[in-house]
Amino acid sequence: MKFLQKYSKALKLIAKIALSVAALYYVFQKIDFQETINAVTGINIWFLLLAIILYAFSQVISSYRLNTFYRYVPIKISVVANIKLYWLGMFYNMFLPGGVGGDGYKIFLLNKNYKTSVKRLIGTIFADRLSGLAVIVIYICALVYFIDYDLGKSGVPEGGIKLVHEILVWINPFLNYFVVFIPIIAVGYYIYLRLFSSHLVPATWKVFALSLIIQAFQMFSAILILKSMGTELSGMEDDYLFLFFLSSIMSAIPISLGGLGLREVTFMFGSQYLGLNEDHAVALSLIFYLISLFISLFGGYYAYNPSKIFKNEDLN
Repeated sequence: MKFLQKYSKALKLIAKIALSVAALYYVFQKIDFQETINAVTGINIWFLLLAIILYAFSQVISSYRLNTFYRYVPIKISVVANIKLYWLGMFYNMFLPGGVGGDGYKIFLLNKNYKTSVKRLIGTIFADRLSGLAVIVIYICALVYFIDYDLGKSGVPEGGIKLVHEILVWINPFLNYFVVFIPIIAVGYYIYLRLFSSHLVPATWKVFALSLIIQAFQMFSAILILKSMGTELSGMEDDYLFLFFLSSIMSAIPISLGGLGLREVTFMFGSQYLGLNEDHAVALSLIFYLISLFISLFGGYYAYNPSKIFKNEDLN
């Protein structure tokens, strides 16, 4: 028992790495690995570069969204300093196990420099993340309306899970009505803030609008990645984007290394059900992960020089 307590963090990290490796191995056994490699190596660099720029810009907007909440904490941090702090958080979230290491360190630095309540800071960070998750679910509810796939007439795809297939068959007649959840989700988010973070309520709809913009930029980034690989879309953009957003939710489950493996499994099974190019779908997942990894690396500078974040800030 003492051994488990002493090395619990290390064991959790090992378990997450093992799950990610196992999931990736499983995926690569089921798809044409060579085709996936060909899709990645034959990529159009200009489309890829534009995809990287759009993703980076989405993160700049994300930092502005969080700063919108900070104003009501209140924390008066400049736009530039907040971007630096946000990038630092991205770096830690990508390279520390658990996916929340960056959030914890941001809270530590803000509390240290602005003497702000830790409880308020935790609530603010959580409300910011929740706004992003709510908007992802909204996009999913909107996209299912455009997906035309009769699950009831097709068998379970190779490698498909029977229980999952049966659930999808059951909900298939109701997919066109998922749009009714969009206003419910938006109002639900507002109610959450009213109940648990009432000081943030004045920023609700501005933050929600920014979340819509952020996910739209990432959505266009995903489309550009597909185009850079020469993927035959033929009106299937909605299906790929549906899986893209669904994989974002799956990757938030803290049982793998930054969602690595879970996203690829989601794309693999989803592309089987929707009749998409499995190899390109998995390649999209991997490339998007590598882009986010690359962008977050720039926050490493502030991980070793955190004092430079608040260098020109008025902390009095």
